[in-house]
Amino acid sequence: MKTRLPEHGPLETPRFWRTLEERTETPEAQAAAHDEFLPGAGPTGYDDVHGLPVQSGFSRRDFLGLVTASAALAATVACDRKGQGTVVPYTKRPVEVVPGVANYYASAHQEGRRVYPVLVKTREGRPIHLTGNDEHPGVKGKTSPRTMADVLRLYDPDRLRAPKAEGRVIGWAEAETRLNEALKAAKASGKPVLLVSGAVASPTRKALLADLKAALPVLEHLAYEPAAGDAAEEAAKASFGQPVDLQPRLTKAKVILSLGADFLNGEDPESLAAWGAQRRLKSAQDPINRLWVLEGPLTLTGTNADVRVPVSPSRLGAVAFALAKELGAKGLSLPAGTDLSGISAGAPADIPAATWASLVKDLQHAGRNAVVLCGAQMPVEVHQAAHLLNALLGSEALVVSPAEPLASVKELETAVQGMAAGRYAAAIFWDVNPAFSYPKASAWKEAVAKVPFRAWIGQVEDETSAQCQVLLPENHWLESWGDFSTPGAAVLQQPTIGTLYDTRQGEDILLGALKALGASAPDGYHAYLQARWRKDLPLGTSFEQALHDGLVKTESKAAAPTFRGASVAAAAKRAADSKADGLELVLFPGFATHDGRHANNSWLQETPDPITKMTWDNPLAVSVQDAQALGIQEGDFVTLAVEGTTLRLPAVIQPGQAKGVLALALGYGRGTGGVAKGVGANAYPLMGLDPASANVRKGARLAKAGGTKELSRTQSHHRMEGRDIVRSLTMDEFAHNPQGHHHMPELVSLYEDQKFPDHKWGMVIDLAACTGCSACVVACQSENNVPVVGPEQVARGREMHWIRIDRYYEGELENPKVVHQPMLCQHCDNAPCENVCPVNATNHSPDGLNQMAYNRCVGTRYCANNCPYKVRRFNFLEYTAYKTEPETLANNPEVTVRPRGVMEKCSFCVQRINDVKIRAKGESRPILDGEITTACMAGCPSDAIVFGDLKDPKSKVAQLVAASRAYRVLEEVGAKPAISYLADLKNPADKATVGGPHAH
Repeated sequence: MKTRLPEHGPLETPRFWRTLEERTETPEAQAAAHDEFLPGAGPTGYDDVHGLPVQSGFSRRDFLGLVTASAALAATVACDRKGQGTVVPYTKRPVEVVPGVANYYASAHQEGRRVYPVLVKTREGRPIHLTGNDEHPGVKGKTSPRTMADVLRLYDPDRLRAPKAEGRVIGWAEAETRLNEALKAAKASGKPVLLVSGAVASPTRKALLADLKAALPVLEHLAYEPAAGDAAEEAAKASFGQPVDLQPRLTKAKVILSLGADFLNGEDPESLAAWGAQRRLKSAQDPINRLWVLEGPLTLTGTNADVRVPVSPSRLGAVAFALAKELGAKGLSLPAGTDLSGISAGAPADIPAATWASLVKDLQHAGRNAVVLCGAQMPVEVHQAAHLLNALLGSEALVVSPAEPLASVKELETAVQGMAAGRYAAAIFWDVNPAFSYPKASAWKEAVAKVPFRAWIGQVEDETSAQCQVLLPENHWLESWGDFSTPGAAVLQQPTIGTLYDTRQGEDILLGALKALGASAPDGYHAYLQARWRKDLPLGTSFEQALHDGLVKTESKAAAPTFRGASVAAAAKRAADSKADGLELVLFPGFATHDGRHANNSWLQETPDPITKMTWDNPLAVSVQDAQALGIQEGDFVTLAVEGTTLRLPAVIQPGQAKGVLALALGYGRGTGGVAKGVGANAYPLMGLDPASANVRKGARLAKAGGTKELSRTQSHHRMEGRDIVRSLTMDEFAHNPQGHHHMPELVSLYEDQKFPDHKWGMVIDLAACTGCSACVVACQSENNVPVVGPEQVARGREMHWIRIDRYYEGELENPKVVHQPMLCQHCDNAPCENVCPVNATNHSPDGLNQMAYNRCVGTRYCANNCPYKVRRFNFLEYTAYKTEPETLANNPEVTVRPRGVMEKCSFCVQRINDVKIRAKGESRPILDGEITTACMAGCPSDAIVFGDLKDPKSKVAQLVAASRAYRVLEEVGAKPAISYLADLKNPADKATVGGPHAH
């Protein structure tokens, strides 16, 4: 269904709306509201060979290529065991493995500079699920959506399984000989060797690279992270004289100002936990923080703002410096040497005067309890202004510490020029893909071809490996040893499974090279790591204990760098002189793909983007105003041109995006990988080579290109029109009417009340704490074997996720407020689905669960039609039958893998409930409150989800159900759902609250 901008305003605009169509009640929206499924969702034909319903215009080849973790299937055969891999039984079972009982191991995952300590759940020796390590003082049991999904990458069929040279499979002896001989020859000739890797967050890896540099003096190392944001690095060097790591401590923040910083997007579980803790209010008298957001594209953080003002990125620097000047004039001490003479006093034209006055007053009143955060992709002047503001405020909510340097795209360009000039004797690319992410792909290809020896270390062959002679397959991190330095703890990484293929750890490859160059070193990186740790462990701590816990708690010894006030003048002048030049394009890491490394992960590709609700694509986000001016409708193809580089992209119209700003996600348009190949467009060619503004490009040109594309997005599916679904309260409304706008009285029913002899399981979801990060969606998919269906099926409304995040807008198109609401099976006491099932496949359990008997379901879909919440998923196609090993190893054996033709839905993770029941019974004790955690609850970094026994009046869930903000969705239909919601809260900056009790 195509979304069109309104030509005329509606007679009556609904308070909450999810799409432009819903807001204007177009005929298309009204027609769609009467149908259970989107147009075309029903099968129109049948494939007799494979037993699959098919669509007109949808080929079996397309389907088979997308329902698996890669398209590497032997899968045009019938449904037998042929071609589905071999099952290898234990020959010697490990001592700690008990069949049917899960084991947990502490480990860690690195993504860029960020490290995620995790607990790995294994069954019969295979990792199947990831959660955060609850021993870590920062993450406290939480992690990011991409980390949870990375267990799927372990079982990616596209992984390189043995070394290669010039396209042929070779043994490790030949591969290492070729590498080591090339390094020896380079050392003898004195010509440099280029090593490009990702960020170095491991002290032991850093030590290994130092040892390698000592043995090979000609080695030049670049740590390159294309999605890190070069401007942030440049600003840190200017403001502090060195790269820094900025760690928000939001528990101390009463006022937060975001300058394009998307810190609530799920990547930082510590910030999300702190946010949730300050939003889960019991009464209107509880303290609450206030979030101000100034940004161009609408971010997830912007959707959670108390006050959001659309401002183009090129103007953010001038606004932030003007704010610093205003605060200085009101008595806050500017750092020594600060010169803001080039900045005009007073409110900038970008911000209404009243809003400006409120912001200044809020920051002034909060002082040390305020913090300013800047988005990594923002121009360098914005970062420097943020550093100045934090120094001016004396913020105690931000920890600034030294960091390992990263190479900018400019430094990479210098290396490319060196390769083109024949400067390097050899080049090694380790777990990076610069052939894809370097903006000038053709220049890279020509330059790298002139390096005599090129080696690649990685997991899945990519654009960079295609240009290398020797390919060295690397272990997945779940097969590897390692360590990391994180705030508050030194973290260990340990393998949780033996290597699946003939692969090696990257550090082991370099350690072999080190020994070949004549240096003495232990046999294997495990021994190298262990020797270093045993030497540095605190007194009384054993390596085995550290390995068990996954960490050793530490205190930071590094002194905080000093802010240089003299660095401000030039940046302030550049910000003041910044002028708009056509449209501005903001390039940001993709929610699913990051910098492209996760593009081959189907779980992430199919998780809806939290803002656009797009899957399997990166359309260009255009503001409502610009779309109207250019006559662009949603799904239209457009041409985007920046400094001679042109891309043809579909457009998505984004309410709340600043006028004159375009936004495009990085990491798509890959040329390799069964899942990644051809999905979306590669946006890296549009990046600039100036580190100060590489991700924000001025002078973009946009025009209609002709043609349209059906967007695979989920926001218009399962519509629930005009009902009291989501509630959002300001703090004043919470004080005067804590139950929301209206509350339904208890209904008289012909049903007898349900009797629950022992337990009545229920859930409460706090919308004020939920940021919409989708961690619960990924956690549920991993835990419950939820299948991937592909973009064509998503476009038809056939996505299979058991939990969805509904995104509701409120207000005007140009800058609406946003509320996120997780929606899953409500486990109703009077479940409408149960009455209409002709085979009793959906029924009620003695402890209040609405359960499904899959082998009884015949797929009538009556239950889905009768469900007022639209939370049931019909399994239209054989989404899992053609999966091969190792993909199937990611399945949770405690959960049925469902066949085609049955209805699926949330089960409240009944397998986890029964696991705790069995353990409690075996120990002759009652089940403890909080002992059962559903996957969504465990994965939620803001602790917005609480699960427990409603029959226990002392349980947390029972107490929250009685809270003043609690309500049940569609309680007027009398279904009596077991899930309650707590209304969302906003703390706007009006005259009654600015600087007042709600803020502080």
